[in-house]
Amino acid sequence: MRHINARELAYSVLLDVERNNAYSNIGLNHTLNAADADARERAQATRLVYGVLERKLTLDGVYGAYLRKGTRIKPNVRTLLRLGTYELTFCDGVPARAAVNEYVSLAKREGCGYASGMINAVLRRTAENGLILPSPDDPSFLIMKYSVPAPLIGLFREVYGDDLTAFLDSLCRKARVYGRVNTVKTDFPSLQHELASQNIAILPVDGLPELFYFDGSAAFRDTEAFRNGLFYIQDLSSACAGKLLDARDRMRVLDVCAAPGGKSFFAALSMHGTGEVVSRDIHAHKLRLIEDEAKKLGLANIVPQLFDAGKTPGDEAFDRVICDVPCSGLGVIRKKPELRYRELSDIGSLCELQYGILCAAAGAVKKGGRIVYSTCTVTRSENEDIVARFLSLHSEFQEVRPALPFGEYGEYGVRFSPHRDDCDGFYACAMEKT
Repeated sequence: MRHINARELAYSVLLDVERNNAYSNIGLNHTLNAADADARERAQATRLVYGVLERKLTLDGVYGAYLRKGTRIKPNVRTLLRLGTYELTFCDGVPARAAVNEYVSLAKREGCGYASGMINAVLRRTAENGLILPSPDDPSFLIMKYSVPAPLIGLFREVYGDDLTAFLDSLCRKARVYGRVNTVKTDFPSLQHELASQNIAILPVDGLPELFYFDGSAAFRDTEAFRNGLFYIQDLSSACAGKLLDARDRMRVLDVCAAPGGKSFFAALSMHGTGEVVSRDIHAHKLRLIEDEAKKLGLANIVPQLFDAGKTPGDEAFDRVICDVPCSGLGVIRKKPELRYRELSDIGSLCELQYGILCAAAGAVKKGGRIVYSTCTVTRSENEDIVARFLSLHSEFQEVRPALPFGEYGEYGVRFSPHRDDCDGFYACAMEKT
C-alpha cells in the first residue's frame, strides 16, 4: 500500500464533500480509518479538512483574485486551490515554496496536470500577498472575513443584533469539548486523576458539577476511561436542557428523537439508574448505537424503541418528555462547518415537522409532568415561534423557568450562544402540563 500524506487525505475528503455533498465528519473518519498514515498526518489532515470548510468563501475570494475574470475551474482543481490557499494564509510555519510544489505535484498525481501551471502561479501569488480582505465598509467584508454567505449573515443579524460580530468571531474558534461524568461508575475527582495519568487534563464546569471540559486537545477516545464508559461526550447546552427536564428517581421518561442518546443518558443518570428512559428513534441503526452506548455506560434503565416521532405516541403517560427535534443545525456550525453553506429555503418545511413532533410528544405527558422542547439551531422560526404557537393552542401547558448557570431566557425559553456561553448555539423551553 502506498503511503498517503495529510494533503492527499484532506484532498480526498474535500473533493467528496464538493462533488457529492458528503458529510465531512463521516467522510473524514472513513478515509482516516482506511489510510496508511501516522497520527501526526491524521491530525494534520483533520485540520486541513475542517479549516478549508470553515474558510471556503474566504479562500475562494483570495485565490480568485489571481484568476482571469470568467475562469471556470473544475471541482478537483478548486479543491486543490482551496487547500493550498488555506495552508499559505492560515497555517503558521508552512514553507511557502515547498507547499506550492507539493500541491503542483498532487495536481499531477490526481489527473489535474493540465492545470498545474495555473495552480503554481496562483498559489505563488497567494504566498507573496497573503490574506487580503475588503475594507470594513464593503458589503462583502463580513462574507469574506467569516466565510458566511450573505443570507445567513442576514439571519444571524436578526437574531444577535449588536452581538453579530462577537457571534461571528466565535464561529472561527475551536469548539470546547465537554463531557459528562458517569456517576453510576465514578466521580469527577477519580476520573480527573485517571485521565491525568494519561496526560489528559479536564476541568469542572461551574454550576454543573457532573460536567467537565477538556483543557486543550485530547485523544480521549483512546483512553480506558472512555472505552469503559466512565464518561461520555455532551455539550454544555445539551446538559443544561437535561437540567431543565429535572428527571428524578423512579420517573418514567420518554425521549422522542433520542439519537445519538446524550439527553437520554443524562436523564438516566439524573435518576441514578432508577426508573425508565424510553429512547425512541425512527432509524434502527441509530437505536443500536444508543443501546451499545447504554451498555457501555452501565445504564440498564434505557429502553430503545423504534418509533416515528411524528405519530401519536400511544396511551402511555410519562413524567418527563424530551423533544429534541430535527432542525437546521445552525447552532453547531463550529463542529459541522459545511452547514454554513446550506440552503435556508427548507427551514419552512422543517418548522412544520418540528411543530408536529412537539404536538405528538405533548400527548405523552401526564398531568403534572414536563416536556422540554429543544433544537441545536438559532432561528426564531424553529424555536420561539414554535413554542408560542404551541402554547397558544394548548392552554393546559405553561412554560416554567428553572434557574440555570448558563443561557439567557427570552420571551419563550432559553438560548445558549457560543460567544457568551462557550458552547453550541442551542435553544430549549420547559413546559409543564397542569
